[in-house]
Amino acid sequence: MKLSKYLTLVILLVSLVILSGCSAQQLSADEVQKFANPITENMLLAMNEDDYPRFSRDFDEQMKTSLNEAQYKNTIGPIKAKIGSYLSKEFISTENKDGYTVVLYKARFSQEPGDVIVRSVFSDKSGKKYIAGFWLDSPKLRSN
Repeated sequence: MKLSKYLTLVILLVSLVILSGCSAQQLSADEVQKFANPITENMLLAMNEDDYPRFSRDFDEQMKTSLNEAQYKNTIGPIKAKIGSYLSKEFISTENKDGYTVVLYKARFSQEPGDVIVRSVFSDKSGKKYIAGFWLDSPKLRSN
């Protein structure tokens, strides 16, 4: 009887170890920045150059559908008219939310005296990171 209880306990512990290995791993801020910084930087520089193919190269399929080239041109022009060209960014934070990695930056733009908050949202498909969402927010962008 004792052997049966011991065996059950061992099986339970082994199962817990195996199942814990299957859960999604929380990445550190440094690990997130290794992929998020260059992808976000590429997008911001591509905005400066009005280069949609470069801007969208890391989009996931849903993002490609949501922000096609025509929509990009209609959106980016008014944004650049308000805040100007991208100058620099600084990492603020990262969080995992609903299976996505959300990364926030504080950025400087040529015609915005305040900070521009850049929000890059990443999906993961087979270990490759893709842009699933991208937002800019600043005092000038919120004003009419």
